[in-house]
Amino acid sequence: MPPPRVRDAPSQFAGSAPATTSTTSPGACRAFRQSKQGFSSSSSSSASSSFLAAPLLLLVLAWLAVGAHAACSSVRQVVIVGAGMSGVSAAHRIATTNGECFKVTVVEARSGVTVVEARNRVGGRMWSRTEAAPAGSPTTFFRGELGAQWIEGATGNPVTALARRFKLKIGQQNGREIQYTANGIPYGEKGWAASERQYQTLVRQGLAWANKQDKDVTLQQAFTSTPWRRQLFMKPYVQSRLAVDYEFNYGTALSHLSAWYYDSLAFEDPTMVVTNGYDNIPKGLMQEAQAAGAKLILNFEVTGISQTSGAAPKVTITGKNTANGATTTLTADVVIVTIPLGVLKANTIAFQPALSARKTGAMARLGVGSINKIFFFFNETFWPVNVDEYFIEDGQLPGNRGRWVDWVNLKRAWGQTALEGVALGEYAERMAQMTDAAVIADAQAKMQRMFSQYRKKPVQAIATWVQRWSDDPYARGAYSYAKIGVQGNGDHCTDYDRMGLPEGRVLFAGEHTIWQYQATVHGAYLSGVREAKRVLKNF
Repeated sequence: MPPPRVRDAPSQFAGSAPATTSTTSPGACRAFRQSKQGFSSSSSSSASSSFLAAPLLLLVLAWLAVGAHAACSSVRQVVIVGAGMSGVSAAHRIATTNGECFKVTVVEARSGVTVVEARNRVGGRMWSRTEAAPAGSPTTFFRGELGAQWIEGATGNPVTALARRFKLKIGQQNGREIQYTANGIPYGEKGWAASERQYQTLVRQGLAWANKQDKDVTLQQAFTSTPWRRQLFMKPYVQSRLAVDYEFNYGTALSHLSAWYYDSLAFEDPTMVVTNGYDNIPKGLMQEAQAAGAKLILNFEVTGISQTSGAAPKVTITGKNTANGATTTLTADVVIVTIPLGVLKANTIAFQPALSARKTGAMARLGVGSINKIFFFFNETFWPVNVDEYFIEDGQLPGNRGRWVDWVNLKRAWGQTALEGVALGEYAERMAQMTDAAVIADAQAKMQRMFSQYRKKPVQAIATWVQRWSDDPYARGAYSYAKIGVQGNGDHCTDYDRMGLPEGRVLFAGEHTIWQYQATVHGAYLSGVREAKRVLKNF
C-alpha cells in the first residue's frame, strides 16, 4: 500500500493578501468559503475586487469603531431577544455607549438594555460543552465545540480581535488532511492528485454553466448538467469533497442550494480555533455589557412581541419562564430580535402587527441547514495526530455522501484525546428518525473503518456526545443558506438584506440578516453591532 497522501494547506495562503475576497461573476455569488482549507474554483475580476476588497475592510473597521462623537440615543429601554453572538454584541455596543453618553444624567439610571434568552446559558449556537473527566482519563475534563468551531478567515476578522482581547488561547489549523476511500484505504499522492483534478474541473465547469443560465439552478443541477459531469459527480471522491466543501459550509444538500447565491464574502485565511472555549467570546461581551448596566434574563422564552403607535410608542414583549412556566411581560422603546432563522420560520413568536410580506417572503426563501456532530473521547490516540481533519467516502451514494464524512482531530489543536465526526446534508436530515444509540453505532462503524489500519481492534470510548441542532427548539437548525428561488440583484442576495430591515420598533440581527458574512460567527457579531448603531442613531 502506498503511503497516505497528506494534503497540506494550499500555497496561496502564504504571504499577504486582502482581508476580504469578493464575488466576481455577474448574477452569481461565487464560492470563496468552499472549504475551511480554502480550495476555491472562482476566478477574479479586477473591477469587482477593486470595488469590494479595501472598502469592505474599511466598512468592518467602521462597524467596530466606537467614535468619541457617536450620537447619544434617547432610548430609555432596549430589549434584545436572544443571547447568542448577535444579541450580546448589540447589548455590548448599546450598553457601553450609553455609559459614555449619559453617565452624569438621571437618564442613565432610567435607561437600560435587557437581554432575554430562552436557554440557561449565553452563546446560542456557540456552545463549548465542558465536563469533568473520570479518574484515569488523559485529561481532567472533556471539552467539545458543539456548535460554531472555527474562526473562518482570521485575518482582519473582528472575532480574532475579540479572542485576543479576552486573552483566549488561539490555535491555528495546519490545513493537513487525509482522504480515505469507503474501505478505509488512504489515498496515495498519485491517486489523490488525479481525483482532485477531476473534482476541480467539475466545480469550475459546473459553476460556469450555472452562471450562463437565464434563471437560477441548484448546485446539484450545475454539477450534473452534462452526461460527463454526471459521471464525475458520482465518483466517491468527488461526492465526499462536495459534501465537505458545500454541504458543510452551507448547511444543506446540494439539491437545495442556489448556484447563483449560495455564497458571498470571506476574510482571508488562516483558519484559527479558540482552544479553551469559543463561547467565552459571547460570555465575555455579555459580562462587559452587564458591567456597563445591561441586564440578562435567562430561561425566558419570548412568545409575543406587540407594538403600539401614537405619541409615546412602545413595544410589549410577552414570554414565559422555561423552568416554571410563569408568564412575564416586559415593555421597551425598541426591541432587537436575534433569534435564529429556524425559530423565526417556526412562528413561535406572535408579532403584532404581523410581520410584513417583505419579511415573511424572504424568510420563506432562505433555508436552515442541518449539521450534526458526535464526539468520542478516548484514553489513548490511535489515529495520525499531526493532521487536522480526515475525510472518508461512503459506499452508498449519493444520499449518504454526508454520512460522517468529516472527522476532526481534537488532539493537535484542542489537546483532547478525542475525535469529532460531522454529519451533513441528506444524511443529517435523516438522523432525526434515528435514536442516539443508532447514531453512535453508525458513526463508530465509519470511524473504525477509517482507522482500522492503525488499530485492528475497536477502541472503546470513555465518553460519547451527540449534538443535533435541528432538534434544539431554540435553534431549529445549524445556520442559514440561500435556497433555490432566493431573490437577488446582480451578485447580491437581497433576501438577507430584507431579513435585516426593521419592522417599526422591532429590529432584527443574526447571521441570517447579513449577506456579506452569512452563516458565520463574525457575521452574527457584525449584524448585532449594525443594529446597535441603528438604535443609537435613530431611536
